Amino acid sequence: MSPAQTIAVLLDEELTTLTRISGMLRRRHLPISSFAVGPTGTPGCSRLTIMLQTDSEAAERVAQQLANVIGVREAAAFPAKDGVSRELVLVKVHAGQDRYGELLDVALLYKATIVDESSDAVILEVSGSEAFVLSFLRALERFDVLDIARSGTIALERTAMGPAALTLSSETGS
Repeated sequence: MSPAQTIAVLLDEELTTLTRISGMLRRRHLPISSFAVGPTGTPGCSRLTIMLQTDSEAAERVAQQLANVIGVREAAAFPAKDGVSRELVLVKVHAGQDRYGELLDVALLYKATIVDESSDAVILEVSGSEAFVLSFLRALERFDVLDIARSGTIALERTAMGPAALTLSSETGS
């Protein structure tokens, strides 16, 4: 398996830009393991993080192609190992009285936060690396898991001046 590569994209907050990007990626049949988009600190600008299972040359080509898409302000690729990546997961678990203490022990072990609690279910929140999230989900398999929502991986390159550093300022794009 190829090492994970991260592609970071700054794009205009327009649905057509995201549609163009997803269409371009779909046509290339890329080995995408995660696709997450959200707002940035700059009005009108979103950040898209794409995790690929490919080599660095292919990831760099994809970033260059994305940079040419209308509405993309910047795109850069970097190896996942050169960045900090996190994923958020919400898990709804049936919380019977007989196993509630055991569930709390698992939550404490993984530093999970209880974000909602009702008479028959608990919703837990955890963020961390993909491996950490998967480990947490495996630990919950012995309980009655009702639902799972995962955010997809978001990532930032560790060094501010690396080759993939994106410029996030009000002067970018436009």
